[in-house]
Amino acid sequence: MKFAFMSFSCPKATLQEMIGYAEKYGYEGVEPRAQAHHRHGIELSCSQPQRNEIKNMFSDSGIECACLATSICYCSADEKKRKENTELTKAFIDLACDIGTKRIRVFGGGPDGEMSVEDVINIVSTCLGDISEYAEKNQIFVCLETHDFFSRADIAAKTVKIVNNPFIKINWDIMHPYTQNMTIQQAFDHLNGLIEHCHVHDGIYDEKRNVTLALMGKGEIPYNIAIKLLKNINYQGYLSGEYIAAWPADVVLPHDIRVLKEYLNQ
Repeated sequence: MKFAFMSFSCPKATLQEMIGYAEKYGYEGVEPRAQAHHRHGIELSCSQPQRNEIKNMFSDSGIECACLATSICYCSADEKKRKENTELTKAFIDLACDIGTKRIRVFGGGPDGEMSVEDVINIVSTCLGDISEYAEKNQIFVCLETHDFFSRADIAAKTVKIVNNPFIKINWDIMHPYTQNMTIQQAFDHLNGLIEHCHVHDGIYDEKRNVTLALMGKGEIPYNIAIKLLKNINYQGYLSGEYIAAWPADVVLPHDIRVLKEYLNQ
């Protein structure tokens, strides 16, 4: 099991500064968030020489690009929009290849009109199916996050299983199924065998299940259980910290990795 953090923890940091944080605090990887105007600069607009330079920065430092996180969503009633997003995914697969990462994160999104659960699952699984051959050809994992309409692990898992391709996987955001009143064990049972990447961020809930971010171990989410379950299946991927507008990097990054490693060593 390896540790990374997303650029939301330091959106004003250059890529070199992100790598520096990783080296300073003992992370093996970083996760640039594209399409969010972060300063790391890893975007589709990068020229080939820029892409080569980025790949060399990772290679020279020994810090991996754990995942390239995108904003792509597929759930739309508009077939043209869905086609645009599947083509956009292929462009991000190309970018992932060029900078040397093995995976990208995508969202299912939510219905933009009246749709049943089955309609949403069928739309998103069809889109993922349309890109699956390209993902496999390029050996890049496309990871559907347990987020938004797909926060429930059973819905996300069903969608990925329909595609039935080894390069269409799950990004288990451990918080979101828990927010939907699923236990960590229940979520894991649905996702086991599909998990390629994980996002972590702790939180405290109010009576309406709205969440306020908390430093790892100071919230309500039993990450110790999640890590134990992942360790039991010999999960070799990343736990990537995703804290949006929460604390300075020098606060959250050393704290999170210390607590997560404590859970891993229990």
